Amino acid sequence: MTTEEQVAAKALEMRPVWWLNPVVAFGVPTIIVGVIAYSLGPGDYLHFWRTAKYFDFSCFSLLAAIVFTFVCGCLLGAARRSGRDHVPTTDWTLAVRWQSVRLLFNLSFFFSVLAYAIWLGVGIKNGLDLSMILGILRGASDAHYLLRYDYLTTIPGVTTGTQLGITVIVLGVPLGVANGWRTVRWQCATVIVLGLIRTFLNSERLAIIELLVPFAVSLIWLQPAASRLLRLLTRSAPIIAGVFLYCFFGAAEYFRSWSGFYARSESNFWGFVAVRLMGYYTTALNNGALLWRVDGPFPLHLPPITLDFVWHFPIIKDLLPVLFPSLRAYAGDVADARYVDLLSANANPELTNPSGVFSPLIDYGLTGGLLYWLICGLICGYLYKEFRLRSVAGIFLYPALYISLIEATRVLYWCEGRFFPAMFALVVGVLFMFRETRRTSTRSALLPARMPS
Repeated sequence: MTTEEQVAAKALEMRPVWWLNPVVAFGVPTIIVGVIAYSLGPGDYLHFWRTAKYFDFSCFSLLAAIVFTFVCGCLLGAARRSGRDHVPTTDWTLAVRWQSVRLLFNLSFFFSVLAYAIWLGVGIKNGLDLSMILGILRGASDAHYLLRYDYLTTIPGVTTGTQLGITVIVLGVPLGVANGWRTVRWQCATVIVLGLIRTFLNSERLAIIELLVPFAVSLIWLQPAASRLLRLLTRSAPIIAGVFLYCFFGAAEYFRSWSGFYARSESNFWGFVAVRLMGYYTTALNNGALLWRVDGPFPLHLPPITLDFVWHFPIIKDLLPVLFPSLRAYAGDVADARYVDLLSANANPELTNPSGVFSPLIDYGLTGGLLYWLICGLICGYLYKEFRLRSVAGIFLYPALYISLIEATRVLYWCEGRFFPAMFALVVGVLFMFRETRRTSTRSALLPARMPS
């Protein structure tokens, strides 16, 4: 390769994909949903989602302050650091201890599939059979409810283990790029198929989204598109993803609620899907505004939303009330039922998302909440910088974190129990397993791979 070609490759290396930036991933969806939530009137909330409106101008201003604080944190976290902003002169794969990555990948795959097998086996033991699945296809109104709460019930530790599928995907993409896809493709495909089955049977749309999003984020950056058309599609990915989400949500909602219930009262299916999808995000902000207005969760004996993984994590959730008796009022199903009671009295108990954007302010007050978002911005900005430079921390942590950014208006995903096992495994891997400590003198410096324009 000539000197001119090397210079061109380096220029492409540092040219980011605009929507991968945490400022865009967090700020743009949050502001768009906030504008929609504020512009809708109280009558719209009552008509579309059977709830009063709490998201007023003061809440919208607070939302803007949160976004501004997070953006400031991102800019500080991604600021120039001496000796760390140059384009790498060697192949990024030389900085990774791939044997350790492979070990954690295989362990995550084994325990994820084992957890799925146990979970489905318990469901079959509870009475799950082909007739229940056919009931979903026919649109039986109670089929999804029975599957989720009577057959495929949450099993502490087992259901948590299924979430290691996220770890499989996040580790699998770099492994595939570095060592060949034949070494990981069947494991990644198996986890994605299991996620689709879970989405269909248990009505968990997030189960497949939390796999596909990290897969796309990691693949687009580590194995960039070669053709101009693919690069154009990469830059247009948010529009494509929006259309996909609308169609996917509509397909899932058809079996979940339309055919068995709403088809009797609604005439336009795709209009119903648009209102329903928009409602998941706007009512989340509205619920967050409600919690903010009642002065946080503690007066209502609701557990801190930002520590949700603690209150629902196996063993820990049972030990906390024993070790700290004063916390008994905040733990277990009783606290969850109390939150539903609050929504039943003031909003809509069918739409329970508490808004990830407002959650830190609800838990820690205005000053503490803004400080929380500033620190989150620092971390996200730092990891994004490392991701662009293809460092170990960036390529193995940022793709998993990205889903939290785009879903922040609805839930604080990185604080949920379903995300904790995968992120814990990845952090442990980055800190203690993946970094290459020595390089043999026989390794030659390789040219950097081209990045998407």
